[in-house]
This record gives sequence, structure tokens and C-alpha cells, in this order.
Amino acid sequence: MLSESVFYLTGIFILFGFFVYIYINIFEKNSNDDINPDYLTGLKYLLNEESDKAINLFSNLIEIDDETIQTHLALGVLFRKQGRVDKAIQLHEYILSKDDLPENHYYQTLFELAENYFSAGIYNKSEEIFLKLKENETHKEEALNKLIIINEYFGEWENALNYLEELDADHNLDLSVSRNHYYCEIAEMHIENDDIKSANDYLLKAQGLHTDSIRSEYIKMLIDIQNSDNIPAIKSFISMVKKNRVAFILALPKILQSSDDHLETLNLELSKLLDNIPESIDYLALVGVMYPDINNKIIEDVMQSFIESQDIVQEIDKLDDNYSIVSKISNQLSKKMRHKLNKKTKSEYKFSCKKCGYQTISFSWQCPTCKSWESSSSINFLKAI
Repeated sequence: MLSESVFYLTGIFILFGFFVYIYINIFEKNSNDDINPDYLTGLKYLLNEESDKAINLFSNLIEIDDETIQTHLALGVLFRKQGRVDKAIQLHEYILSKDDLPENHYYQTLFELAENYFSAGIYNKSEEIFLKLKENETHKEEALNKLIIINEYFGEWENALNYLEELDADHNLDLSVSRNHYYCEIAEMHIENDDIKSANDYLLKAQGLHTDSIRSEYIKMLIDIQNSDNIPAIKSFISMVKKNRVAFILALPKILQSSDDHLETLNLELSKLLDNIPESIDYLALVGVMYPDINNKIIEDVMQSFIESQDIVQEIDKLDDNYSIVSKISNQLSKKMRHKLNKKTKSEYKFSCKKCGYQTISFSWQCPTCKSWESSSSINFLKAI
């Protein structure tokens, strides 16, 4: 409700400024002449909170010239903010169709048109226009930022990296976080294509760029798994978990699904984590439910403890002193319950962005909403059961 109120008030303020501009530039200039009655009708619409009628009327009345073009541009922005992108596009294209449009007005209008397409999710058209705008010094930075977002959306990481480098060259910004993740995204694509040499090349570029990140270690772990180097992969996993607990869910299943080699080493390390990091038991339980087909003694023991701790099991166990349901929970029964829990929690949110709070079912290195990198934390969805 609050955001709707803020949006409504913003629209009112924009409208107010728009009509003040009309008053100054039209009413005062025509103080000695007869005022077109349609202007008075427009004001009546405004006073009656019929802003749509007022906007439509005034947009038809004002001729585009050097004095009124800013008004038209502001009107187009207002259309866009109201969600009437088709009207905004129509208005801005109409301005661009004018002969002898000054260069600064041309690029300003072109930028607003690109923003219209971008806000409507018509990224191919907005990208085409932003490519033109990045050649204009006034709009270059904004255009490059939008081109980066568009190419991130489509997973065109090489293009996004090129635009990032161009932005950095002009403004000397600290873009190490984005650059680190772009390199890792490209490396991961090479891993999927079994091109380990190219993956290693990009990993080397990523390493050291963002030391608080676990992304480079994750890529190294994937490469080690691909090369059947399980001991280094386990070391990377342990290092990641100590930095960011979400690595339990991201990395552990990859190791367990790759090979049965070195399980003794892995289980020893998991036991150490359980001893040294109390919340490890919660994350291992989440892994057990999210990946019910994984066979691992530590995870099976954790899941059995989780099931035994449930209130309903405890209550049933108290009914008969001579019979313990807890003692009857076998690994086979535990696994069946894992599958049931997996099905029951399939649509539960599993991750939450630490920056904006956006919740998702699947993990993403970049928040879809606020675009922050590596901001996802795990949600203990089992607490709601």
C-alpha cells in the first residue's frame, strides 16, 4: 500500500509541475489574447482528478517546438511511469519524426524512447537504440549501464564484459565484483562444453578480483570434479562453507553426485563441520531434503535425527514405554520420508537476497530484482513443517 501511495503522489507532483510549466509558457504568454477554452477544460479535468483526460487533452494542444519539447518529453516519461508505455513510445516517436530537430533534443528523445522499450521488456529494440546512444557522450554512461543489464539478462557474458570494460575505461570505476562474476559465468559455460582449458583461463582471470567471493572457488571445484581431482574439490568445498554457508547447498551435492571416491575424506570433513559449526546440521538436513536420492552416511544420520526430533514422532513415542517408534526408523524409511518432504516443499522459497529480501525457489548468483551479486542466503524451509 505504501509503494502505491508513493507512486500516486509522485504522479501528482509530476502533473503539477507539468501544468505549472503550461501555465507559465502558455497562459502568461497569451494573457492579452483569448485563451483556448480547451486549456480551461484540461484544468477542470485536473481539478477533478481526471488526469488521463487532462494529459490527453494537453498533449494534443501543445505544438512541439524549442520551448515545449521538454514538456512533451516530461509527458512521455509520465506516461511510462503510469505504465502506459505504448503512449510514451507513440509520443517520443512523434517527436523524432519532426524535421530539423536539434541534435541535443534528438538524442534526449532517443534516450527516452530506449527507456520506454526497456521498461516494457522489449530488450531487442532498446538494445538497438542504446548501441547508438553509447556513441553520444552525453548518454554514453547510461547507455552502457543499460547494455550491461540487457546482456546480463540474456546471458551474453562476453558482450556484458566488453561493455563493462568500456565503462571502466571512461570512468575508472571499481567493477571488480561484476568482472569476477562475468569471468566465472564464461568459465562455467566452458565447463559445460567440456572445454576445461578455456575454463581454466577465465578462472585465472577471476581469481583475486573479489576475495570475499566463493564464486572462483566454486568454479575451481567444478573443474577439479571434471578432472576427477576429488581431494582438491573437497578442500574448495570446505573453504567455501567457511565463507558462505550457502555453499552446503551449492557445492556438496556436486561432489556427492560426481563420484564415490574419497567418501571417507569427505565424511571426516563433514563431521568436523558438524563439531565446529553448529548450524551445519540444518544445512545438511536441507541438502538431504532437496536431494533425496543422495546416499551419504552423514546426511542420512542428520536426516534421521531431524525426523526423530519432530513433535509428532516424539508424541507417538511417549504413548507406549515398551515401544519406541524412534528405534524403528530405518534408513529406508528415512529415505522415503526425504522424498515426501522434497515433494511437500517443492514450491517453498529456498533462497533470499540479503540486499533486497527477494525470495526464490532456485539459487541465482545474481539477484533478479536488485542485481546484486552473490547476495543469496539459504532459507531454512524445514522450520515451517
